[in-house]
Amino acid sequence: MPSTCRINPGAPPLPPIFSRHILLLASLALLGACSSNAPSNTPAATSDDAYQRLMKLAGDVETRGDRGTAATLYQRAAEQPGAGFEAWQRLGEARLASGNLPGAEQAYQKAVALEPDNPIGLLGLGTAQLRLGYPERAQPLLASAAELMPDNVQAFSRLGAAEAQLGNIDAMQRAFAVASRLTPSDLDARSNLALAYALNGDSAKALREIDGVDRAPTAQPRHQRTALLVQVLAGTQGKPAGVQLGGASTAERRSLIAEAQRIAAITDPAERARALGLSANK
Repeated sequence: MPSTCRINPGAPPLPPIFSRHILLLASLALLGACSSNAPSNTPAATSDDAYQRLMKLAGDVETRGDRGTAATLYQRAAEQPGAGFEAWQRLGEARLASGNLPGAEQAYQKAVALEPDNPIGLLGLGTAQLRLGYPERAQPLLASAAELMPDNVQAFSRLGAAEAQLGNIDAMQRAFAVASRLTPSDLDARSNLALAYALNGDSAKALREIDGVDRAPTAQPRHQRTALLVQVLAGTQGKPAGVQLGGASTAERRSLIAEAQRIAAITDPAERARALGLSANK
């Protein structure tokens, strides 16, 4: 579009000294007037700066372990114009870590709506739904995440937990087997696979997989309880009395064995898997 900034050609001539000064002032004024019509990008830049600042601050707070405050900051970032997948995904992750499962599910739903094929979003949403007690919703999401991330231990561990809660014992065993293969020294992966073998009636493999887990230097009480469960589920092949239980008294050991026997007597595979405590916490 042609400029509207013009000097009147019909004006009478001015004295040279005044002409030079007035023309200079007029030029500066005209430049200011013409430049004032240019579009401004300041609001967009300011909005983007605010988003970046909030994301960085939230990340710093999260690194220090304050997941609740981090979630609040991620939510503010997600509300900024132009916020995308990352803000909603990080919000879901922070809410999941702080125990806000309904809030995590909502945030991950926003993330997945923006990027339906992003495996991190699928894994997060599937995890939230599994922990909320909806394995039937979680299973297809976790299966897709595991397919898209074939080296991700969490995807296969959580898929195995979902399959277990649905009573799909063969599928559970396959998923836990992949997780154990990816991290052969991980005690959670070994414990889960041993339970899968035991639930599937393969006592020999279950006992072989769980062997030594209870006495490992990094063994936690949950690993020792799992070892006891596997030994009880193995029936006559098992030796529950020999499982190390981290200083448990004789009465506590008897109680744990009785609980393991109660679980072993459950006939429904899905109910037995739920009673075993297979979950998406890993």
